[in-house]
Amino acid sequence: MKRIVHNNVNVPVIIETVTGDLRLRGRGSDLVVESESPHVEQIGDGQPFVVRCASDCRITLPPEVDISVQQVGGDAKLTELVGAVDIISIGGNLTLRNVITADVKTVGGDLRVKWASDSITVGSVGADATVREVDGPITIRAIGSDLYVRNINGDCIVDGVGSDLMLNLDFEPGKDYRFCAGGDVLCRVQPDTSARFVVPADTHISLDVEADISEGDGGQQIVTLGDGAALVTITGAEELRLIGKEEDYVINLGVQIEEELEARLSTLEEKLNQQLEGLDERIQAKTEYYASQAERLAERAQRQAERAAARFKKTQERKRVKGKRGTSRRVEFAWGSPPRPPAPPAAPLEPVTEQERLMILKMVQENKITIEEAERLLAALDSQG
Repeated sequence: MKRIVHNNVNVPVIIETVTGDLRLRGRGSDLVVESESPHVEQIGDGQPFVVRCASDCRITLPPEVDISVQQVGGDAKLTELVGAVDIISIGGNLTLRNVITADVKTVGGDLRVKWASDSITVGSVGADATVREVDGPITIRAIGSDLYVRNINGDCIVDGVGSDLMLNLDFEPGKDYRFCAGGDVLCRVQPDTSARFVVPADTHISLDVEADISEGDGGQQIVTLGDGAALVTITGAEELRLIGKEEDYVINLGVQIEEELEARLSTLEEKLNQQLEGLDERIQAKTEYYASQAERLAERAQRQAERAAARFKKTQERKRVKGKRGTSRRVEFAWGSPPRPPAPPAAPLEPVTEQERLMILKMVQENKITIEEAERLLAALDSQG
């Protein structure tokens, strides 16, 4: 592992090519690039730095500098960034967390966006997408499979979702809400929601909340909650289901599991990053290796928990539909379904290694997790293998 350091960087950074995975975090005042074959050069005095890596790459840089990621062959994870983020092409999955604003052109796999303070713009995503906790508007052109949108404090425009759409929003008057879904739409609403949902005439409507249904001028169906202050336009959906807060237990369960895993991973990463300071390169490389393994292990556990929550949700939905007389069709939301082309095939499940078991035991010894949590984590990983 080679390490290149440029001190006190205050100009944009262009990540031109990373053939493997990219991990990028905003921290400190220096540009630090670590890879088996890194290449870093500055175009000229006061000009941007250009980074190329023919393998996996880890980068830390000042949070406030602007970043352009042109091409990553594998997965990419970018966190703790204050400057503008521009991403052209990610071959695998992309995670954005704790950023101000981002413009994403193409993602071959899944997209995860969480905690953004301004606008998020997304072009094309090959598989599933989750966009949460954004204080500004979002615009999404095309999602290949499922989309989950939660807590967006701005306009929300989604031009195309290949499969199912889940909405968990506080619909506010004066904001633009437009969605186009190829499958079903599940929307959670608050008791005091005041909104009008305009849907096509052939869209099946299922209500678990009090609402009025009427016919619009163009033959559309209009579902009105409260005074109908906010306008929500939905096209192409096979079914629209509105549920209340009290029936959102499955959604909340999945969110809780994800947030707990993210919090634990974030704490572990921060502790390991602090330990890196002042270590010689040989020890540092070894510590970073274990940090990378711990991150991958936590991400695998998170995917397993999400799949379990999705299976539980589908089971409960089948029971609900079976026990409800007069229901004209069955509602199933296939969150986490296989990606549609042109997304790359999903990676095969990895067997649990002895090193991963030892890592979990070490986390127990250091009081990072409890024995019960370790047993559940080992059981989840064993079920994958």
